Amino acid sequence: MKNMNVIRLGGVGALCALLTACPGPPPPAPMSLTFTFPDTPAVDTLRLSGVAFGTNGQYLRTIGDGGYLWGAPGSVMNRTTIYINGYSLQDLQKTACLSPFKGGETDGMRDVVVTPDTVQTCNVYFVLYNDLNRNGQPESTEELYQTHSIYSYASEAFTYSFTSADGRTTESGARRKGWSLVAHEVRQPSATPGRYVVTMNSVPEADEGLAVRLHEPTNRLISQGAPLGGTLGGAK
Repeated sequence: MKNMNVIRLGGVGALCALLTACPGPPPPAPMSLTFTFPDTPAVDTLRLSGVAFGTNGQYLRTIGDGGYLWGAPGSVMNRTTIYINGYSLQDLQKTACLSPFKGGETDGMRDVVVTPDTVQTCNVYFVLYNDLNRNGQPESTEELYQTHSIYSYASEAFTYSFTSADGRTTESGARRKGWSLVAHEVRQPSATPGRYVVTMNSVPEADEGLAVRLHEPTNRLISQGAPLGGTLGGAK
């Protein structure tokens, strides 16, 4: 009887695998993110998208999209919300987007410390652009505004720090396991002119509903799109 039960259990497992009826891991919770940006003509090519890249830095896919942001002739847009589907996030984790954080996001940096250093990440970047060729993919000539804040997946909770290659910037951060909004903030301490301190931390889940400000393209290691000097608040 014991052997028969083992055979039966084995048969159930095989059947489950063949029929793919066994429940897999649940998808991440869907996420709505709100963005603000300078007044922009509401033309029928205006679009806000989340974009993921592969390990080689090439465009991978667009994920999370606010559609085309157009309105009455002469009107402007300065705020929108995009929806990110949990199944799309789950699919993204299975692609070439997921890669080691150490040696990936820290490539070219000095004094790199990542704990644990085996963590893998996958990032979604946000951009407002004029989709002139209507292919749904932001291109450099179409980009209007961006943010250095990201929506990021971490295979495990981790902390990190590094110094930029030119020695002008130190960056540190702490991200929690799973998907989270990671806020980019920059300080330029008055005691060290020309030196910058960047943090990239997962915001509390309760704060993920706060609006993220988009700005003109800037250098992530020295600016978040606002005048520097003292502490710069907000995720940008």
